[in-house]
Amino acid sequence: MEKKVVKNFTLTYELDILNKKIKVNGLAEEDLKSFLSKLRASKDVISEMFYKDIVSNSITEMRLMSWTGLDIKEWLKDVGVEEE
Repeated sequence: MEKKVVKNFTLTYELDILNKKIKVNGLAEEDLKSFLSKLRASKDVISEMFYKDIVSNSITEMRLMSWTGLDIKEWLKDVGVEEE
């Protein structure tokens, strides 16, 4: 008999856009640039999804704060996000 288990896995993160910091699941705050660098280097599907989610949500939040396109590009460059 084969048993399958289906579970949801959730990560909660707090993003400080102005100071470029991130706090994941209540752990110690980290520098966003180094955190994104580690995610990008991992090359596994979960890390890639998490990386894309952080970048996408960051851009959305900056737009909600009325940042200009040039400001957003500069911020992305500062945290090591390469243009795709």
